[in-house]
Amino acid sequence: MWVRFAKESIIPEGTGRVKFFGGIPVMVLRSNGQLYAYVALCDHKYYVLCERAIKDGKILCPGHGEVFIASTGEPTQGMARRSLIRLNLEVKDGFVYVELPPRDVIESIASESLVEGQA
Repeated sequence: MWVRFAKESIIPEGTGRVKFFGGIPVMVLRSNGQLYAYVALCDHKYYVLCERAIKDGKILCPGHGEVFIASTGEPTQGMARRSLIRLNLEVKDGFVYVELPPRDVIESIASESLVEGQA
């Protein structure tokens, strides 16, 4: 399902925005002139990534300091087990639209988070 995220103009270079859709945090950021969209969750301890933590082409997890490459979502510190889930996006008529992940991906994230929370 595609959702309208925000006006493209409110995401200048080196910044991003986070919004929740159906309980899933979605981040759209601009790095090196390109827009990227991710599910804004670090799988290390399922911290929500915040828009103020984007710097020098990287996204910093506020929980334990994992650092993700903005253009690929790849972790660099070894705490996260996998890359951020990248989402499709389109820009139409000045607005950014994001395709939300399928329901099974959302359920997988939620179930992993619950298991981690019990450990």
